[in-house]
Amino acid sequence: MSFFPWQRLTQEQRRLWKIGGGIIVAGTAFKFLYFNFSRGLLLENMDRTHVEAKQSLTNAKKFAQWADEDRSKRLPKLTDEQRKQLKEYLDLVAEKQFDDKRTR
Repeated sequence: MSFFPWQRLTQEQRRLWKIGGGIIVAGTAFKFLYFNFSRGLLLENMDRTHVEAKQSLTNAKKFAQWADEDRSKRLPKLTDEQRKQLKEYLDLVAEKQFDDKRTR
């Protein structure tokens, strides 16, 4: 004997239970299908964004390398005196901005 005897229900009550069960099943199926559809859209978008980001990073690295080579071709090497003056200047800026002496 079951907990909820189906045979005792009237025809109208059975119909209502069937409609309610159908709504629950249809709602669950809709949620499942919508979840899979939206998941697919999100994954496609993430893949496209990832490919674009990788391409942008590659381009940025190439440009940085080119800019470094171009800069080093155009500028002469620093002399020891210039390097010393640059270090003193950077120490002064660090002390003014951060109240801290550079340790290098």
